[in-house]
Amino acid sequence: MSTVLHYYRGRVALHATLRALHVSAGDEVVVPAYTCAAAIEPLLRLGVRPVFADIDRDALSPDPAATKKLINDRTRAVIVQHTFGYPARIAEVPVPVIENCAHIGPGSIPAGDQGVAAFYSYEWGKPVVAGVGGAAVVHDPALAAEMHTRYPLYTAPPPGRELVMAAEYLAYRLAADTGVLWRVRTLYRRLAGLGVVTGSYAEDPERTPEYGWRMIRGVRQRLPRRVTAALRDIDVRRKVLAAYERGLDRIGVSHHPRPGPEAVPLRLPVRVFGKDDVLREAAAAGVELGDWYRTPVHPLSGRELAAAGYLEGSCPNAEWAAKHLVTLPLRSSLRPADVNRALHLFDRLKARGHV
Repeated sequence: MSTVLHYYRGRVALHATLRALHVSAGDEVVVPAYTCAAAIEPLLRLGVRPVFADIDRDALSPDPAATKKLINDRTRAVIVQHTFGYPARIAEVPVPVIENCAHIGPGSIPAGDQGVAAFYSYEWGKPVVAGVGGAAVVHDPALAAEMHTRYPLYTAPPPGRELVMAAEYLAYRLAADTGVLWRVRTLYRRLAGLGVVTGSYAEDPERTPEYGWRMIRGVRQRLPRRVTAALRDIDVRRKVLAAYERGLDRIGVSHHPRPGPEAVPLRLPVRVFGKDDVLREAAAAGVELGDWYRTPVHPLSGRELAAAGYLEGSCPNAEWAAKHLVTLPLRSSLRPADVNRALHLFDRLKARGHV
């Protein structure tokens, strides 16, 4: 029987899991390159050194054999990421494996039950959107007992934060229901950068109080309904994926292969040349394309990337993916007209050698 514990964010769940495994300053944890800063932030807060494993271009996750070579006597855990909802291959290693299931929704098998624990995120752009929130699903009994012991130390967020998040969730639902979600999300990111709304990344991860908070009460209450809705949407999302695959194959555009008939990816990666030009043209055409990840630890670059422990040039496949991959959304709310608009865009891009 697995244990589920709810935290303020997915990264807080990861932080709690690492603490319960007694991972501490000076230790090493193997993580995939081609990830986001939120997945590295808990390690840096603990004083842990991230050891980046390069990805396989086809799998978008590290090769298990390569992961094993990175393990030494300072390694305390391996984090496996199911990028864009494509199940990663998991190495058999002598240290605990934690699964990053932030891109995995209900109904995606196998994922989430192969390590000692998995952590999930329910924020904007995830398979289940319930507002800012995350969870740890713990399979190892000893680890679950340790996390249960520590859980009472986590407190509810301040009432003011709960009110802000409730308003932001209502805005999200309105945007989703009216079909303008991706345009609003672009504006949201800009406002988050200005500190007007709740951003995805803590300005000061070493001092933020978020790592001591449980999930917001409103998020916890609506989460079961959102999971049920996500399960109900699976067939529609598979049809959206199939429509994209047929259209891209007809045009002759290289896209990521489906990992299996039962897979329910979050997004469909497509290789492009001249990523910035493609993104600008997509925006002008009213086509939603995801730009993440833009760097091996998105959105960090330069000194910030180095401060996160990443050495430029150390993971060439991750850097290639950051330069050449964009992603198509696989939401159930997409209409046939949305899919056709995207396919027409790629038809034009193909003619000009951008794909």
